[in-house]
Parts: sequence; structure tokens; C-alpha cells
Amino acid sequence: MRFGAAMERTDVERLADSVLRQYGVPLKIAGIASTGAEWTIAFAGTFPGAPAREIKLQCERASAYHVRESLKRSLELTD
Repeated sequence: MRFGAAMERTDVERLADSVLRQYGVPLKIAGIASTGAEWTIAFAGTFPGAPAREIKLQCERASAYHVRESLKRSLELTD
């Protein structure tokens, strides 16, 4: 993972997948798109009929910690 440079799609995907696994969230990544400093991450439920979610992250800071904490906050996860 690169620090001090712009986050790439694969970095964001790896972080999102890690958060889902660590907290046992029954979602999977359906898609990731970026627009400037904003990342949109679409999640699909892993069970039939489970609602899909879409999260927009402002990632002007190229920090894995910032992205991870923003994901946790958006998914309403706590340590």
C-alpha cells in the first residue's frame, strides 16, 4: 500500500475487504469508482434479499488509516 501518494482503486478495495472481514459484515464489494478525491464503494449483501449499500468517502488524504476509519464510520462499526 502506498503512503504519501494518491490512493489507488486496489488499495481502497483491499482496505474495504479487510474491514468487512475483520468485523464480520455480511456484505461484499460490488464496485468501486473514483471521482477526484471521492471514492464511491458499492456493497451487495451476501444473503438473498439483503439490502445493498453505497458509501461515498472523501479521501483527499492518502492515508490507509483515514480510509479505514472512514469506512468503519460509514458502516457504523466500532472497536
